[in-house]
Amino acid sequence: MSSEWYLMSEGVVKGPVTAKQLRALAEARELSPMDRVRRNDGQWVEASSVKGLFESRSEAMSPDGYQLDSRPVRTGELLGGSSRRGLPGVTSIKQCITREEKKKRFSAMVVSLLLWLLLGLFVIGSYGIILVVWFIAWLIKRMLSEYNVRKLQAVGTVATADQFPEVAQALSDICDQFTVKQQPKVIILNSSEVNAFTLRFARKKVIVLLSQVLEGIIDQPGQLRFILAHELGHLVLDDSFGGKFLIYRPASFKAARELTCDNCGCAAAGDLESAKTALKRLGVGNKLFPRLNEQFLEVEAKYIYSGITGWLLRQYLTYPALGRRLSNVTSFHEANA
Repeated sequence: MSSEWYLMSEGVVKGPVTAKQLRALAEARELSPMDRVRRNDGQWVEASSVKGLFESRSEAMSPDGYQLDSRPVRTGELLGGSSRRGLPGVTSIKQCITREEKKKRFSAMVVSLLLWLLLGLFVIGSYGIILVVWFIAWLIKRMLSEYNVRKLQAVGTVATADQFPEVAQALSDICDQFTVKQQPKVIILNSSEVNAFTLRFARKKVIVLLSQVLEGIIDQPGQLRFILAHELGHLVLDDSFGGKFLIYRPASFKAARELTCDNCGCAAAGDLESAKTALKRLGVGNKLFPRLNEQFLEVEAKYIYSGITGWLLRQYLTYPALGRRLSNVTSFHEANA
């Protein structure tokens, strides 16, 4: 029985392919030495570790004795063509910040400044006791950060190159695109809810993917990158100097931040359809999203925000209406594609 190989290209697992096809992919540069491959049900390894795969001689042996030869093979259909990793002009999360967030940020900064001044007066008035209490609380939180991450991981599992490599590779690509040096952990938890969110334990940062949403996007690279980049946007912006300074964040600011993070997702997805489909999944779930009517959703969003009731909703809703989110990513994509 001939051996079958699987490869992971830009976060997407492809295969099975024969050894000949694998060698042809390497020669066509559609498989790089840093990509990961595995044989049948074996472990994922870097392609460069497979002896003969990137050597110039026409025949060589893999580590387990399977022959790799280099006879020409068409590779275009095998990988389904090249895949875009994101919008080429968007290389920073700051480029994704919406006008709505910029407008809300000024008032939030003014109130936050007043709160910082008030806190400073409390510190002086308490002769530094409040500052000491804060430092002790910070120290305890920092000491328990790794404990809390592992506790969460024990309930589910972490995405790595050995399991859920699509997720790990997609996050790595997104961090490269946005020049994010500290890559957060991605922990997968079992849940019937279609959602994802972020957690922080001192300096430890975690993206939580609930199983229901991951089941729908695991084989959809663009949608997977959208969800991951959306959550990464929250982490990066909240961890910036401006994010740490803003201790006052009204609901309207949080809603504007959601639109910004949607733009991050769209920039990482690389295509508008993936971004909109991911948002629809979050709105009504994996089974019902194909039934959604975008024109109706946009009209519905205008109705939701109309009148006095709509004004009140704008002050208290921390998430924009689905139709508003769809129109936002559409405008962002058109401006940056």
